[in-house]
Amino acid sequence: MGSATACVVLLAAQAVAGLQVGEIHWARHLSSIVTPSHNIALSGWEAYKHRTTQPSADQHLDDPILKGAIDIHAHFGPDTYPRQWDLFEIARLAQQRGMRGIVFKNHWSESAGLAYLVRKYATPGLEVFGSLSLNTPEGGINPEAVRYFAEVEGGYGKVVWMPTHDSEHEVRTRGEARPYVQVSRDGTLLPEVYEVLDLIAQYDLTLATGHVTDAEMLMIVREARRRGVKRIIITHPNLGPMYTDPTNDQLRQAADLGGFIEIVGGRLRRETSREAALATIRAVGVEHCIISTDSGLVGTANSPDALVLAARELRKAGFSEHDLETMFKRNPAMVLGLPAE
Repeated sequence: MGSATACVVLLAAQAVAGLQVGEIHWARHLSSIVTPSHNIALSGWEAYKHRTTQPSADQHLDDPILKGAIDIHAHFGPDTYPRQWDLFEIARLAQQRGMRGIVFKNHWSESAGLAYLVRKYATPGLEVFGSLSLNTPEGGINPEAVRYFAEVEGGYGKVVWMPTHDSEHEVRTRGEARPYVQVSRDGTLLPEVYEVLDLIAQYDLTLATGHVTDAEMLMIVREARRRGVKRIIITHPNLGPMYTDPTNDQLRQAADLGGFIEIVGGRLRRETSREAALATIRAVGVEHCIISTDSGLVGTANSPDALVLAARELRKAGFSEHDLETMFKRNPAMVLGLPAE
């Protein structure tokens, strides 16, 4: 029996039993992880291990936009390849520069427990959150990983990313032979995706769409809203062909469904991508966009500096201080379920 047929049969049986959507206990596939017979590229982090660049330097940039800003996408060390700062150092920088909060992301491990420790020992008062990316080390689309993440002491697990560097889309686009995580087969989302979306709704978490295809992104967003997920981030679209690479029309569809479009600040600083990023913001509207940093690699600006540099480019492009307040402060707070300041 095919996966789509199995889902239909299961849904019918549950409808007869009177189960509601949020109560469905999905029959699972053997695995959402596909491993090639010849795993040449090993793991997603291998390609990053031997990159060399000049170390990052703290530019000590200051700007009114930092007061109350939230970075929803910050990478940290230690990791499987070099990161410029560990999460304690990044959190201290954010707090010293007046930021309100930060979401720490690791592609290969959940960070809810680390967020608890940072809040307790390094930066009391800073809104620090952890996240979970559903890549191969986490078991792919793994509901048990989501349950654990949501129930880590403190309740600081906040954002669940669909597969990122291990997504089927990224691995295939890069032509690599290594394990990858599927979110759909034959144009239908996997049963595990439905269960994960139910858990995100149940625990009132935030969904981030990850490095999936544009069609998968829209399927995930539509199903997430149908299943009661309140807050959705469309993960840095148009950052490159191996990531979600939708048209602005598709992004407007996602925004109409309640998704917030993540614009990585680095795109605004590069001449090759600046105009496209600005066009996306104008096409979907400031009220649907969030500026993040995706910082952390050696050689990249730290989170506060990256936000300041992005704000400067947006001002040059004609965006108002109200626009910046919306994209750097209000929308990130909304997507994390925080009260407005």
